[in-house]
Amino acid sequence: MKLKHFFVIIGLGLLLTACSSAAAGPVDIKLNKDSCDVCHMGIEEMESAAQLILKNGKPVIFDDIGCMTEYLQTENPEYEAAFVHDYQSKEWISFDTSSFIQNQNIDSPMSYGIAAFKSKDDAAAFQREYGGDAYTKAELLNAEIKSFKKPGMSHSH
Repeated sequence: MKLKHFFVIIGLGLLLTACSSAAAGPVDIKLNKDSCDVCHMGIEEMESAAQLILKNGKPVIFDDIGCMTEYLQTENPEYEAAFVHDYQSKEWISFDTSSFIQNQNIDSPMSYGIAAFKSKDDAAAFQREYGGDAYTKAELLNAEIKSFKKPGMSHSH
């Protein structure tokens, strides 16, 4: 009987280890309390917020997809997961597999005007109706991100 308990404990330990190595999920962001790690502005709208979970488990949060893109371009961090909100459903989705539309009429806290979409089809439908430029993750990361901002908007470093 004791040997059976030993194997149950070992099995549970292995199961817990396997679960902890799964990809990280988004962390909770506290509106009006947490601040963007790039521009240091308080995060006031969840729909525009974005976040990275670094390889060491540390979350890095942003008030705007553009701020996260700028951080990725300048810092080139190793991350385990990255999340943005789907423009339509407002749910957290993977940054790595999202499609993006940039349009100055898209309202965002730092005026980058970037919307994320879970699917390429959703992004294309939005683009047909409202215009803007379509980007994949790779294209967004290679874009001159600061040029997306409306005139007069800049980060305070």
